[in-house]
Amino acid sequence: MNIKKIALTAGLLFLVVFLIFVNIGLNISGPVRYEMKKDEAVLAVVQERFPLIHSLYRHSFKYVTYSAVNDDTAYLFDNEGGLVMQKDYDVSMIEDIQSLVEENYGIENAEVNIGYGYDNMVFAVEEGDLMVYYDYDTYEVVYYLRRNLI
Repeated sequence: MNIKKIALTAGLLFLVVFLIFVNIGLNISGPVRYEMKKDEAVLAVVQERFPLIHSLYRHSFKYVTYSAVNDDTAYLFDNEGGLVMQKDYDVSMIEDIQSLVEENYGIENAEVNIGYGYDNMVFAVEEGDLMVYYDYDTYEVVYYLRRNLI
């Protein structure tokens, strides 16, 4: 009788641990899979209208937007794949922003992406504890944040 109680307790304990791991797995990977599925759906919509675009950068600030660059044009899409705006683009623009980041913040070869600021396209730089957005047209800082200063 004592062995039956131990086996039942061990079985219940195993079941509880198993359910905890399943729950953790679903709560961690579930939202990520949902976002990936949403990103793929937006890319499919974008590719119908712009077949030469093969990848999007997801940016979240005031709104969730997606950006893409194709030769001499930068595109900004909403979270359903609709075109929000497009502007002339040149790879030297990224180099200009990288120079500004290096000059002002001492970060070399910063990763620069295109996103949406308050009312215009921005060059988004998020490196380590630095988050700075430059206006796409004027290169002026429109948002700046240094995290973990203490």
